[in-house]
Amino acid sequence: MGAAQACCQGGSQRLVLQSTSLLYLDRDVENDRGSAKARSRDSSTPRIVSGKLRGVPILRVPSSAYPWTASSIERSEVDEFKHMLGSHGIDTTCWGSQGAKAVEQLFWEIFYQHGSILTGIGTGKLKRVTRILKLRILAEINGIDHVMVSRLQFMHDGQQIQRQQLPLRRLCWKMPSDNALLQSCEINLCDENNEYAESWRSCWPSVLEDRLGICSSAFQHQLDEVTSAYSYHTEDNVHSEGYPGLKTLYCVHQVTFRVTNPAHAKVACIGLPLGQDFATANDNFCLERFHSKDALPIGSQLNVWSWAPLSEFNKVYVKPSFSETTKTEKSPGREEPVPKCVEDELMMRKRVPISASMSKLASMDNVAHAASGKAPKKTAPNAKLRRVLSSKRTDWRTVRKIASNLLDKNYTLSQFMQDLAAFPELSLYLRDGVVETGSGRTADDEYQRTICAFFAIYWLMRLDIDGRQGFCFGTDETWTALKESAVKDGQVAMESALPNGLQKRVYQLERRLAFFNNAQWSFFRRLMVDAGLLEASFQNGRNTFRVKETRMVSLLALTAIHDIMKIENLLPTVQPEHDGYHGYAAGDVIGDHDHALCYVMDHYPDLLPSFKDLDPAERQSVQFTQCNLCFNHGWLVQAEAPAGAIFSKFREAVARDRRVHGGARDIALYFVHWLTDLAGAEPTPLGGCEKFVIKFPLHVLNSFLQSFKFIEGISVRTETQVMEKYLKYRWSDHVPTLGEPPKGPHAIAAMRLLCMAQANGRTIVDAFNQELSSEDKEVLSVEMSRTGCAGQFFSPELTPSEVISKAAGPAFLVYYGPAFLQALGSDSAVLRLRVLSEIYRCAREIWPESEASVAVSVHVRIDTIKGLAIRDIQDVLTRGDLWLVTKHNESEAFVERASHGKLNRLVRSCQKFQVLDLGFLRESRNI
Repeated sequence: MGAAQACCQGGSQRLVLQSTSLLYLDRDVENDRGSAKARSRDSSTPRIVSGKLRGVPILRVPSSAYPWTASSIERSEVDEFKHMLGSHGIDTTCWGSQGAKAVEQLFWEIFYQHGSILTGIGTGKLKRVTRILKLRILAEINGIDHVMVSRLQFMHDGQQIQRQQLPLRRLCWKMPSDNALLQSCEINLCDENNEYAESWRSCWPSVLEDRLGICSSAFQHQLDEVTSAYSYHTEDNVHSEGYPGLKTLYCVHQVTFRVTNPAHAKVACIGLPLGQDFATANDNFCLERFHSKDALPIGSQLNVWSWAPLSEFNKVYVKPSFSETTKTEKSPGREEPVPKCVEDELMMRKRVPISASMSKLASMDNVAHAASGKAPKKTAPNAKLRRVLSSKRTDWRTVRKIASNLLDKNYTLSQFMQDLAAFPELSLYLRDGVVETGSGRTADDEYQRTICAFFAIYWLMRLDIDGRQGFCFGTDETWTALKESAVKDGQVAMESALPNGLQKRVYQLERRLAFFNNAQWSFFRRLMVDAGLLEASFQNGRNTFRVKETRMVSLLALTAIHDIMKIENLLPTVQPEHDGYHGYAAGDVIGDHDHALCYVMDHYPDLLPSFKDLDPAERQSVQFTQCNLCFNHGWLVQAEAPAGAIFSKFREAVARDRRVHGGARDIALYFVHWLTDLAGAEPTPLGGCEKFVIKFPLHVLNSFLQSFKFIEGISVRTETQVMEKYLKYRWSDHVPTLGEPPKGPHAIAAMRLLCMAQANGRTIVDAFNQELSSEDKEVLSVEMSRTGCAGQFFSPELTPSEVISKAAGPAFLVYYGPAFLQALGSDSAVLRLRVLSEIYRCAREIWPESEASVAVSVHVRIDTIKGLAIRDIQDVLTRGDLWLVTKHNESEAFVERASHGKLNRLVRSCQKFQVLDLGFLRESRNI
């Protein structure tokens, strides 16, 4: 894997990346999961792992030290040093393996690096003394404080160690006698400002350069020291994990810095503002030589860095000392929650690596573009999209091979994954080191979700082979679907060396088994047949199925392109000749990823290689499902949108398509795509389709599937009638029962909130009915009862009178409103409802009621807060920033965080916005 290049442009450092993904570990080399040692190991303890680094952007770090290798150090001196250690009772036979460092490294550390000294020579009480500087680098990511940690190190001796470690450096000793081996020492080694040790204040910038590879002079202006957080402490007689048997005195300076502006271009090289992983390596470290186990200079290493939530890091990894942590009593009968960092690590293992061909494709694109330095002559509707994809071609031979092999029992998941590189659109997710997406996720998340959707297709096509098992249980480390008997015996998908009990709790076996045994598998297969993807026949007394290759190619192509517009820097700008497209004016950037894709498909199909070369009839089908239908099934099943936004375009398309060529197959194709896309909504492809299997209670998923029969009624009922019937069904079908569907002016809002909140539905509805103020309840009831359809209302006994007496719009679609309610956690339900009410209130100030807009729906996107806890939303206010609802165009507004400087810029530019009045959050904290 080629190294990334670092260059200075305009005084700011930029990382030119050749590939971007997160680390993938092939396997753990230690096989002690069942041992007592493994079960008792704390999650923060360094663990030895094995695997190849796939697709992580690497920044080369210049090294000022001479590249000493173990073979270049005088062997006789090392042997003499080793004999000295042995004469003091230090057994070094296990050094150099299982996380322990080699004798040569201690020798280098003392005599070449001058990072440690030994005291007690000749006394039988040998002790290593080292002074360490630790940097806590904090940054605010999505309103939450995160800390930078090295989560994995590739060491010069061939070992890979997983742990959460702050950036650190040993301070150099400058002893008066230049002797690092001392019988005794009158110098106070524990003195905070020891005159014979390097000053931490003079050398902290070198940590930025030596560990992170960033120019300290340019970067220092992006950091503010948190002087009140400085600490110094010593820990004596610690049993060192690096040198077993050798006691160590640690003298530790810990300094905290905060990144002043995480969105600044100069800090993009450390994974900000999104908090993405990145890697640094000494220029003496060669990854290829590491994997081939060739000798590397002592002290050279590669670090994979990540951003961990500060509260989780403090809870799990901050220990009172380098020694073992003190065990605390656990409340009887109460199971401690699994730390988020543990869940994150297990999630990471269920992600896929980047295939070599796809990584190479992205690398070649970047290098070619950097070399040319020329802007494309034609840029509409998005210069980057045109530059990247206009010359690409889909490997249709491989795509047809995928389709024809899906029912071949010898066609493995690994082969399927390799073949997906045939779609050039997938390389879009790998092109930039820090990529923002409109979904609030990183580009790597979206890549993993897309692959998970592909895997859902693979599993659902193979229900009689290994599909049900892979869909529910995930795979082992060879990418083979786990069997029911294996998971019942305790195996989990992509096992790690973490304690097996923790893995089982995260794995949620009971839910997986329930789905495996009770899911409507026959419904999935019937839908595949209805969509024309499978052809059924009856042979030898049983049903057999054959893949219809041309149709399957269309589904695969649709899956490849569907989410690429979630990458914000690919969004198209409406051109003058297309003014008014889906309500967007000329010059507007289309923020909705579905509408953005439709725009490109409608007007610039040549920019989508996996779409433009489809069979003409299939291309028409794909365009029908994505553009003509304009149907988002998720908006219905979660009651996220007004009836008009959900159904109006769909109703028109069904009527039109029936007249043209009969759209039953295409509608079924849409639903297959929707199901596989939702099944892949968790970025964990190797863990099975966890969104369906774990995240949804089975009865909720079955309710979703039942929604299909309601949609069929759109040809004979109005949009509002179909939605009202569905809302009543969901209320009546709720488990546990809620009784008869509600009536009264708050009924529609209550039924929509129930669908939006999913598993939290009862809690949210109770808070709406019993705790919410009459003013806020009125806002939600009125706004959520607007239909977005001219001349249509919900039944009068369910609707506020003012909605019927004064038909007005626009109606509001609070994008990610369901996700906001589903992220309730331990928050107060009524506070979440009050925030939601305030968002509606602000949107109405921006778009006042108008009879002319009665059939219009406006999107209010809340990506920025959808996953935040109430305390995180409040913390932004505490720091002096504000939350705004900002109008971006006539069809969209966004909830955004704003500093006072940003607020002033919005005022100067005359951009419409409303400040969210969330003072009640501060009051709730004081109760």
